[in-house]
Amino acid sequence: MSRIQPLKRTSTLALRQRKAHLLRSFELSPHLLHASLVERFLKCGKATCHCHAGGPKHGPFFYLNRCFGKGQMKSLLLKSPEQLGQARQSVAAYAQAQQVLDEISQINHELLRRGEPLVVVSR
Repeated sequence: MSRIQPLKRTSTLALRQRKAHLLRSFELSPHLLHASLVERFLKCGKATCHCHAGGPKHGPFFYLNRCFGKGQMKSLLLKSPEQLGQARQSVAAYAQAQQVLDEISQINHELLRRGEPLVVVSR
């Protein structure tokens, strides 16, 4: 949930203006990705390796984790710096879009709480 100013003290006109600004400036990125980026350090499969004797683990390895439904988590190993960069950009683009949508939703909630229409039709 985005952290915006308390809306109860904001005028209805200011809420409508902020909502209009958000809607005008909102563009969906083609790079949206709803996933989590995870960094892991792992033990390898060699029993004689230093990672099994208390030494540092191997890594970092970067994974994208994505939930496709109840109990259906998928992980994707990012194998190159290019993939990692694209994943970071895509996850950030999704978070930014979600933040804008959350703010619009909060404004709409406050307008409804005040008994105001969500859309003002000008004649």
